Formats: sequence, C-alpha cells, structure tokens
Amino acid sequence: MDNTSRYILDDSSSYSGGEKTVFEKLQEPGRLIPQKTFESLAGKLLLLIVILLMCVGVLAVYSSGAGWGAQKFDSSEYFLWRQVFYTIVGIVMIFVIGGLDYKHLQKISIWVLVIGVILLSLLLMLKLVGIIKGPARWIGIGRFKFQASEMAKYALIIHLASMIARRQRYIKDLNRAYYPMITVVMIVSALVALEPNFSTASVIALIGLTMMFVGRASMKHLLLTALAVVPVAAGFAVAAPYRVARLLTFIGKGSESASYQAEQALIGLGNGGMFGLGPGESKQRELFLPASYNDFIFAVIGEEYGFIGAIIILLFFVAIIICGILIARNAVDEYGRNLAFGITFTIALYAFINAGVACSALPTTGLPMPFVSFGGSSALFNAIGVGILISISREKKRQEKKLQRQAKKEEPLRSELGSRYVV
Repeated sequence: MDNTSRYILDDSSSYSGGEKTVFEKLQEPGRLIPQKTFESLAGKLLLLIVILLMCVGVLAVYSSGAGWGAQKFDSSEYFLWRQVFYTIVGIVMIFVIGGLDYKHLQKISIWVLVIGVILLSLLLMLKLVGIIKGPARWIGIGRFKFQASEMAKYALIIHLASMIARRQRYIKDLNRAYYPMITVVMIVSALVALEPNFSTASVIALIGLTMMFVGRASMKHLLLTALAVVPVAAGFAVAAPYRVARLLTFIGKGSESASYQAEQALIGLGNGGMFGLGPGESKQRELFLPASYNDFIFAVIGEEYGFIGAIIILLFFVAIIICGILIARNAVDEYGRNLAFGITFTIALYAFINAGVACSALPTTGLPMPFVSFGGSSALFNAIGVGILISISREKKRQEKKLQRQAKKEEPLRSELGSRYVV
C-alpha cells in the first residue's frame, strides 16, 4: 500500500486565482488529512497503557505496603489510599496537560528551568545553614512536599528540547550550541548530586547527553565530555560509604547487612516462579524486604505474579517506548520531536533501571518504577510528562481541524467564484 492510500483527499476542484485558500492548503503535500493509522492512535494507546500501569501500581503498593503501613502508621491501608489519591491526581493531570498546546512550553521553558534550579539551590542553602538535616531532597510545607529533583529533571527536558530545536541550524557549533546545552545539563546534574542524590544526578546527565545525541550534537564533543565526566562521577560515587557499600554488594563483596535488600529481592523473584504465588501472597511483603512498596516493588510483582507477570509489566514499558517514538516521529516540529523523545527515554530508563536493581543486574539506586512505585512526586511529574506526549500526538489533528474549519468558512466563496466560470 502506498502512502497516499493512508489519507483522505477532497475531490473538489480548485479555482485558479491569486493567494491559495485554506481549503487548497489542505491539499498541499504534508497537509493531507490523516486517516486512523497506528501512528495516529499512539497517544490513545499510550494513555491506556499508563492507566493500566497505574492500576497495577495501586494493587502492588497495597500488597507490598500493607505490613509496613501497619508497623509505621498503624494502618495497613496507609499506602493504599495515598497511592489511590496520587493515581487520581495523575490521571487528571494527564487529561489537563494533554488538552493544552505543548508549544506554549517552549515560550516559558527558560523560566521553568530557572524555577527548578532555584528550588535545588534553595534546598542546598537550607542544608548549609542547618535547617535541613541529612539529604536535602524534599521541599514544601507540612505534608505537601515534593522532590525538587523530579521537577528539575522535567524542567531540563523541556528547556533542553527547546535549545536543541532553536540551535538546529548550527547544532554542531561548539560555542554557539554545545557549550550552552552541556552547561545547563551539568548545572542541574551537579545540584542534584550535591543533595546528595547521585543516582538521580547520573540519570539526569545521561538523559541530557542522550537528548543532545539524538538532536544531532557533535559526537566528538559528546565523547570528550563523557571522558571528562566519568572520572569525576566515579570519584563522587566512592566518596560516600553507603555508595561504596552498594557497589561492593553489586560485585558480591558487600557485607551481609549491605546485601540484605538485594538478596531478599532475588528470593522474592525466585519464589514467584513462572506464574507467581497469587495477589497478596508475597512473603517479602511481610517486612522481609525494605522499600518493597517503592524501590523494590518489581520484586513483589514478580513474586505474586511470577515471571509472566513481571515480563508483562516490562512489555507495557516497551509499548510506551514504541508509542513515544511514534509520537516523536509524527510531531509537527523539531521541539515536539525532541520533547517527546526526552520524556519517553526518561520513563523507560527509570523503569528498566528499577527492574534491573530488583534483579541484581544493577547496583541499588533508589529510583522508582514510573506509575507503579509508591510516591507522589514521581506520579505527578511522570503524569505531566505523559500529558505532554499526548498533547504532541494531538497537535497534527488540532492543526488539521483548524484548517478544516477555516475551509468550511471559505466554501461559500469558492462556490460563488467557481460559478462565475460556468458557461
């Protein structure tokens, strides 16, 4: 089937004259009206998959967090109702953001990034003066708190996508393109690393560099940056005892206490076998596996739903990747393509890192599984990301509908002018 068969063409003939009407613009190459194709349905399929994952997350959080909720908060449903609330808010955010024009983000992207950097800097200042004890990751008032790094991560994606799009004509220029982009990536990554949150900082840096690579930045410049950053990151990784313990555990040299969490996750996955023990039947949920409702929720899913259930969850994320790539390919502008790729890559990266940690394929990172793990910050900002993806997927249809409405207004004029040539 050729490409033209995927579109509907109006069979009305045009009239000769001066400037083209909106109706004639609809007939121009690239202005064909798309039929229902898999590409055009990517946004709807993405929405369905995300909602399914959110529902799985509610069930998994309830099962894995019941024991911890009863012990810490005297309620086995403590984590359940909060996850239900986060899920509802997330779904609402998806529909709200999905109904807006994503191109407005490009106009304010610099201010979104500035806010993210200010929040990260504020946390570090509060830690410096002693107001915040320990890691400086949460900001807010009372119970209404969120992780500033989650906001900064998406702020970076939104603005970096804009920088790549605006500099596309000279994207390989070192001074005009590369230095400004890599500076933004390194500033955000460094501020997050100083919280300290090395895992998130490393992922943010990887997201930024990958977006620049896909945006056609100079490969030579990217490789030189990687060669310079890797030794610094390695030194930072071994600067804290708990990070050293995680690395030793990963290579099988850790102490019994340091490796306990990873070992329990593997035991849980092994207990699940092919088809699992059944919903609510996990043994690890009985306070054996710390953070079973968050960082290691994939282990509980594998134990209760087996290898088959775990693979299905991963296939959901593979489907998200496919939908995201289709949305990026069919975006109407360079900004939409960069933005769609950045968001898709972020969601997929977090998901597979979380699963890799549960399987001991990666060192413990503390990164949640999007839409599944317990947590308000992750749920909110990932929902915003999905909403942006859906907005990008709908933009071509919005433009075509706008042109069709304008064409209908011109139809009487076309008929009148056409009748003058009837002999």
